[in-house]
Amino acid sequence: MVQDLNPISWGSQDRFQAHFVVKTHHEISEKNFLVMSKLETRGYFASKRVTGVQWIGGALVDALNFDNELKTMMTKLSYKDAQIYVEPTKGGIRIHGNWKDSHDFTMTKELFAVYDRIASHIKNELSSPPVQS
Repeated sequence: MVQDLNPISWGSQDRFQAHFVVKTHHEISEKNFLVMSKLETRGYFASKRVTGVQWIGGALVDALNFDNELKTMMTKLSYKDAQIYVEPTKGGIRIHGNWKDSHDFTMTKELFAVYDRIASHIKNELSSPPVQS
């Protein structure tokens, strides 16, 4: 019997996802804060580039779609990083991207700035005071 030199791993996978949570102190409507980015792209496979961004989902999309600076920031991200989801959870609203393996998992300054800008729109929508440093 010959042993396979490239065995398929059936155990846990090394997949990671960064979640940024905006805490809420009152009840929120799930339909208002469940949004995701819909990307306009050019190119194929590894050369795929983001050329535009539109947000789809709840009431938060109006603020996100009118923010041209956010769109510009997102077009500078890679295709995988620009796929962003916003969804309510118990006690907060989380912002996250897709799952990544350990080799691809990074948090750049540009991606953090995009998440921070989305969080500020969420805070404005909730009419919450800004966080004091």
